[in-house]
Amino acid sequence: MAKNNSGDNRRNQARENARQIAAAQEKKEKTAKTILYVGIGVVVLVVAAVVAVLIFQQSKPGMTPANFVGGGVSIAKDGKVVQPKQMPEGEESDLPTAADAGAKENAATVTVYLDFQCPGCKAFEDANTPTLEKLADEGSIVLEYKPVSFLDRASSGNEYSTRSANLAACVIDSQPETARDFFPAMYAQQPEEGQDGRTDEQLLKVAEDAGVDTSKKLQSDPEQTVKSCVTDQSFKDFVENSSQDALDAKVEGTPWVLINGEKTDKTSDPQALTMEILKATGEFKG
Repeated sequence: MAKNNSGDNRRNQARENARQIAAAQEKKEKTAKTILYVGIGVVVLVVAAVVAVLIFQQSKPGMTPANFVGGGVSIAKDGKVVQPKQMPEGEESDLPTAADAGAKENAATVTVYLDFQCPGCKAFEDANTPTLEKLADEGSIVLEYKPVSFLDRASSGNEYSTRSANLAACVIDSQPETARDFFPAMYAQQPEEGQDGRTDEQLLKVAEDAGVDTSKKLQSDPEQTVKSCVTDQSFKDFVENSSQDALDAKVEGTPWVLINGEKTDKTSDPQALTMEILKATGEFKG
């Protein structure tokens, strides 16, 4: 009888040991699953956070340069940067009005879509700008420049059109009073199509020679200077968006010139262009 009790005890002990081992194993498996699920949850949260940041960054509008309105810069008497005569819907500006800067009530708006890589734009600038500036100084027009980047393919891959338009935004943001000297200076050093565009250093030198202080802070971002704005291409998104807006507005090439919103084909004939402008102002009845 004692032997049977001894056998029962051993069997019971073996069962208890097996139960304890199974319980311990189950506990380990639960712990491992908990750790796994927690780890997966953390990874999911991290991935979700990264995706959210990327979506937010992609949805943020690019920084808009100060003194640009409606994708361009408007220049009146004595090179004063002003609001457009007709403000785009939904936009606001602290710039003086064209009238405050000496533009006549019947002044025409002459809008020039330009690409600093475009030889035709340089030819237009050389032929017409002296007359356009004279008309602006007389109060007869407000001259509106809208730089775009249609010709990046023509600068051996260094995106000169975008980078030069970005430079214009950096300069006008910081020192709008230099606009009248800056634009012709850019055309004076225009690289040939199909060759390397200017480097950042060369672009900054052009701006400096036009009277721009490249160490001056931006109005739209006091953490940046004109120089860092150029090297960082701070307004690249703005240039891309403005160029797309131009395409959406049916601008087919550069120079693309509008008089009070109507396209003119007189871009290569300064005298004919002047007559068309004066007709738009009512100052010429012929």
